[in-house]
Amino acid sequence: QALADAPLKTALGLSMDQARQVDEIQKLHRPKFAAKRGEYNTEMRRLRRARIANDSKQVAELEKVTAALHEQLRQIRVSEDEEIRRVLTPDQRRKFEDYIKLRKEMVGSSRDDHDL
Repeated sequence: QALADAPLKTALGLSMDQARQVDEIQKLHRPKFAAKRGEYNTEMRRLRRARIANDSKQVAELEKVTAALHEQLRQIRVSEDEEIRRVLTPDQRRKFEDYIKLRKEMVGSSRDDHDL
């Protein structure tokens, strides 16, 4: 089984030990992120329906809910990235910052938000 995301392992030139550590970090965070993203997507669909219905009270309520969920998603990602940084060398950290920038650009073509 490949350890860590293959693009990440390759992009950073991780050692086997680093790849194992990153894999453990990802196994800890990814399920939480996926579950929260599912919740966020559900609430975003509710928000879209409320907007279509011109239900301003529901829109206001759901905007608060989705903003809070968005922040929780961002915090999960920030926490995962911080833990990954701790196992990297200074040179790998620089490459990781480039990887994060690329990830944010790629996310723009999906349904997720840029700052996640």
